[in-house]
Amino acid sequence: GGTNGGLVAGVAIGCLVAGLLLGLAAAFLFVKKRSQKRNHDGFATAEPKLASAPPPPLPDQSGIQLDRFLLDASPDKDIASELHSLSILIQQHVENNYVQHHIQANPHTLIQSLGQLGFSQSGTLTPEAIAALALEPRTRQVALQHVISQVVFTSVDVSARSRLSMLPAPIAAFLQSIPPPESGKTNAEGDLDLTASSLALNKWRVLSAFLLHPNRSQRTTLPPSDAAIVPQAGGLAGALDTFLAAFAPGDENGRYQQNSHLQQVIIEATKLGYVLLSQPSEWRFIHVPTQQQHGTRVAVVCAGLAKIAPQAHNAAPQQVVAPSLVQI
Repeated sequence: GGTNGGLVAGVAIGCLVAGLLLGLAAAFLFVKKRSQKRNHDGFATAEPKLASAPPPPLPDQSGIQLDRFLLDASPDKDIASELHSLSILIQQHVENNYVQHHIQANPHTLIQSLGQLGFSQSGTLTPEAIAALALEPRTRQVALQHVISQVVFTSVDVSARSRLSMLPAPIAAFLQSIPPPESGKTNAEGDLDLTASSLALNKWRVLSAFLLHPNRSQRTTLPPSDAAIVPQAGGLAGALDTFLAAFAPGDENGRYQQNSHLQQVIIEATKLGYVLLSQPSEWRFIHVPTQQQHGTRVAVVCAGLAKIAPQAHNAAPQQVVAPSLVQI
């Protein structure tokens, strides 16, 4: 009996212990589960909430007419008048700043300088012909006017893409970066490519002048900056003097006056160049005679101007100012 009682008591105690263990295990699991839930909920609330609002819509551009904001055109007669004044200024510069007697100069050096200024065998006057005219006192002034006119006006002509540019630095740099036309195309393909490139270049010019303008709302001509064009004019005058200096006075004061006045000529021509840069229409300088001379030898002493309307880009340029010619 004692044995059976002890067995029963042992079984009861064992069951009690087992029950306690099971209860503790269940309580542990319950507490752990709640702790994980709290941690998860806390982490979720710490996450940054993404903005649910959509971005504001872009302004409606459908009704904007860009032409209403671009720079206004200048009257043709004003442009022609400016070019006429420059023609007189170039003539006066040559008459007052270069010697008229025979000089000793190396023709080969003069020809080489002309080549570096952009003169080639394909021009109406070859470098050899220009050098010969300049060395002859009777025709010197004509030759010097011809050189100054072509170099200076080419420097402000977008279509010329001159290495010696007086255009705004961003525009000049971009023009120099444009690759040459593709090779290997038929004549028809080449003509189409040239037309497309010319049209694109003209639109780019108009937009560039507008975007570079410090006061676009005024819709006036892009103003040249003295801080920019004065150093440029000094550089271009230095390049021209590789040829012109041979005919300048030998004394220091005379050389200074010649170079200083040459820079003023360049600056005045640059002002006209900025006017043309700002026009809706494309303008091009004419450096060759526009009419056949029937065997008469002539030199262009001041470039002319031709205009191409924006809507008629495939049409022939309209001559507004004929180039000034002198028989030689």
